[in-house]
Amino acid sequence: MKLLTALTFAALLPKALAAEVAKPTDAAPILAMGAYVPTDDMEASETFYRAMFDSVPAIGLPGFVAFDVAGGWFAIVSREKYAPGSEAGSGAVPYLQTTDLETLQARATAAGVTASKIIEEPGIHLLKITDPNGQLIEFFKLTGQ
Repeated sequence: MKLLTALTFAALLPKALAAEVAKPTDAAPILAMGAYVPTDDMEASETFYRAMFDSVPAIGLPGFVAFDVAGGWFAIVSREKYAPGSEAGSGAVPYLQTTDLETLQARATAAGVTASKIIEEPGIHLLKITDPNGQLIEFFKLTGQ
């Protein structure tokens, strides 16, 4: 099933990008890290994540939109097409490193979604945001203390 999903996405990508994604390597079997969250409203989700990441998607297909985040993809996908039966907010929690939690907190608040108070622990600060689909997204900042 994973191979079928990967091949399906590769078939939808522009040829040059698909070739890069499918390029084999002997040195590293894992080439990049990615995460996706399912949605019932692609348009609203894309608008939200454009604002959160302050960028345009690297890939924009009906039912699959991916943002380049630190060399990997953070994608939103049509729940109906790619994750039927999944419940909103019930997947793995994407965990993204940043240097500016305050800016992300302000963007989330401006977008009208729930953002936690910044949690300050020794060595790490955390911000938990709930996207419009009820999916928890966590951002962290390493403080070195």
